[in-house]
Amino acid sequence: MPICLIAALCALASGCGSARPIKYYHIDVPELPPAAAGSSFGATLLVGNIDSPPIMRDGRILYQVGNHEMGAYEYQRWVETPDRMIQNALVRMLRSSGRYSSVDIQRSSVRADYTLQGKIYEFSEVDKPEIHTRVSMEIELHEVKSGRTVWSRLYTHEEMAGGKLITDVVESLDQNLRRGLSEIVTGLNQYFAAQTVAIPK
Repeated sequence: MPICLIAALCALASGCGSARPIKYYHIDVPELPPAAAGSSFGATLLVGNIDSPPIMRDGRILYQVGNHEMGAYEYQRWVETPDRMIQNALVRMLRSSGRYSSVDIQRSSVRADYTLQGKIYEFSEVDKPEIHTRVSMEIELHEVKSGRTVWSRLYTHEEMAGGKLITDVVESLDQNLRRGLSEIVTGLNQYFAAQTVAIPK
């Protein structure tokens, strides 16, 4: 066998055996401290699916260059896609607050007084050229009995990253998302606290 062919086959085998590993990251959203006894709103909530653009649905961490160009890191990915991440975080935060009779992910067999639905518009690194992260999402509260949208909150915020590493980007997105979810949960609590009529059953 010609030496050049042997060398080419060796190089190919070496390349195939040294594939770059994929690294996975997650957002750590803490539980809220339980509310004081007797401060429950008495409402039952279901957190429905959070809609997101197709580019977010394979779990790759996204970046934006300029005003229009989007890209995705091939080897840096989320453990959960952002839509599931936000859905699960809302359930965890609302449930741990102790202000609601029950909080569950929406399923056909479960009934509740209210449902939460939403959409993620942006969840990415932004290079301008300084590294920022941008989170933009909208959450709506629907009253099941009437079918009305009774509350909504749009959150859009840019957070400065502490450096240029992907771990800096993940940390910035973590802080940005925490801020947004905290504002949404606070807004929901304020809505229910302001109600002067009985929660519909």
